[in-house]
Amino acid sequence: MAGLENSMDLAAEAKKTKKPAVDRTERERQRAFLEQLRSGKTKKVKASKASRPHKTKARSKKGKKMTRAKEDETYYCEVCGCEVTCIAGSESPLICCDEEMCVIA
Repeated sequence: MAGLENSMDLAAEAKKTKKPAVDRTERERQRAFLEQLRSGKTKKVKASKASRPHKTKARSKKGKKMTRAKEDETYYCEVCGCEVTCIAGSESPLICCDEEMCVIA
């Protein structure tokens, strides 16, 4: 019966769980997190990352929407501000940021 007693002692020791030492601020953070989960409401937390900056429209350079690309004309995107000089003509307009570019020269 010596083997059975030994396994019983091991089982009793396994039931004892050691709790790691956690500082007070970490416990408070965990408590607040669990409370938020239980309430179902979301709150802003200091540790959350900043939101991605939204794309803003560039200042408009006066120009008109193009119908087709012509050689040696300069085109401007009203969304991102990109400028393009066309080196070869085309039957279709230049597209940038899902919008037609404007003719400025």
